[in-house]
Amino acid sequence: MEARGTARGETERRKAFLASLYSVYGEWAERFPLACRKGCSACCTSSVTMTSLEGVVIFDFLRKAGREEQFLALLARTGPPQSRPAMTTNEFAAACLGRCDVSDDDAPDGWDFSPCIFLADDACTIYDARPFGCRSFGSLIPCGAGAAAETAPIHLAVNTAFTQVIEGAGSNGGFWGPMTDILQSLAACRGGEQGMSLLAARPVPGFLLAGQEVKVVQHLLEQLRATCEAQGIGSDLIDNCMLME
Repeated sequence: MEARGTARGETERRKAFLASLYSVYGEWAERFPLACRKGCSACCTSSVTMTSLEGVVIFDFLRKAGREEQFLALLARTGPPQSRPAMTTNEFAAACLGRCDVSDDDAPDGWDFSPCIFLADDACTIYDARPFGCRSFGSLIPCGAGAAAETAPIHLAVNTAFTQVIEGAGSNGGFWGPMTDILQSLAACRGGEQGMSLLAARPVPGFLLAGQEVKVVQHLLEQLRATCEAQGIGSDLIDNCMLME
């Protein structure tokens, strides 16, 4: 019983860390004049990947809203994603940093353009609990059919670094993969069934950054560390991300 309580407490701490990360990132990202507005849902697809920790946050949100059973029924009718990345973001980063051969098929950015299961009337139905993969989407120009998104290079660099940090925060036995896979696995475990085989979330091996990107990410991680310490969350989840000197 004590071990279960300790595990629950650690999950709550990591969820608090995730909320702090969302806050720090959101404040920084406001500087970009994005064209994204409610109703433009071109990026709301089944391509979103996330950690099992983010999946727990979504289930918490649904339960508090009284929508969990309704969602479980929808999830049971949902088929598997059309593509599954072969490597997590941190595995891919480790391979690149180690100068290992990686192919385009290994990169964690396969696309499944079927609509997200949380999309209704071109709006997100879990907006406050959406994972970082959704929060980090953005375009400087209106995008959609026939028009690709445009994003500042530094925005992409920070997105990747923060995605790595989130995966690292879930590497204490957590998993990483397409949103549908993660949620279906969590649902199976809640029902006492065996969850599907997922990629294990990995610690941050280092960041794929250059020049000014290093300074920007360093500043944001230091800001996140200070926020965590002020909230009593602890700084170890940042310290273990191998901060650049």
